[in-house]
Amino acid sequence: MLNQIDEVLISYTLTYVPNVLSITFNIVLLVFAILICKRNSYSYGITLMLSSIISLASEIIYIFIQYPYLNYRLQVELGFPMGLVMLIVMTVYLVLVSLNATSAILLVVSIWLIYKTHKKDRID
Repeated sequence: MLNQIDEVLISYTLTYVPNVLSITFNIVLLVFAILICKRNSYSYGITLMLSSIISLASEIIYIFIQYPYLNYRLQVELGFPMGLVMLIVMTVYLVLVSLNATSAILLVVSIWLIYKTHKKDRID
């Protein structure tokens, strides 16, 4: 019994470490965006905040529903038929992809706004 704890812990750690690091990065980005909005009232702070919040929501949903193990849990533990399992997994996948795409679009918009706001004429 104690031998299984190490295997499960290593499995969960290897599965969710990238997501935890992404959550940490998005929290730092959110704090940075909030500080930009409060101090300078730049418009790109809002898009940066929205991008960070949407990405945080996507990562939290991914961890909360344990997406890598969702197939197994729906089919084996709950006994759903394979067709329903595939429908649920694809729906969750499409939701996560749409959240990540929206976050990426907002991040690109905010980077473009940062470039446009701080662009200066350079003299050679």
